[in-house]
Amino acid sequence: MTDPETQTEKHTRLARQLLDDAKHEIAAGDLVQGSEKLWGATSQALMAYCASRGIPHSKYANRRHAAFQLAEQMGNPFIRATFGVAESCHSNFYNDWMEQEHLDGYLPDIEALVNIVLDARAEQ
Repeated sequence: MTDPETQTEKHTRLARQLLDDAKHEIAAGDLVQGSEKLWGATSQALMAYCASRGIPHSKYANRRHAAFQLAEQMGNPFIRATFGVAESCHSNFYNDWMEQEHLDGYLPDIEALVNIVLDARAEQ
């Protein structure tokens, strides 16, 4: 019998899966789904970070606060700015206003953000 996934492991797996899915969706031209998956990857990475450190993360406001706090702790304004880009991607899911070049440009930044956040998880 295998051990069940921890919350940190589950959210880490989902962040990576959603990031990979976003790449495929954007490359295929499905910008609405691709943008939402970029947001999902960001949100899941923050949930993994929070879970690893015992920080509440069930509400959006918790994850937003965690992103801003991590940016401050690391002295890295890229985290805060790119979190805002990911929020815009979430908005695109509902409004469908982004063009291919937007998401082609945002993808590497959001991928970097996801990696920074996942690298900041506490050791399990």
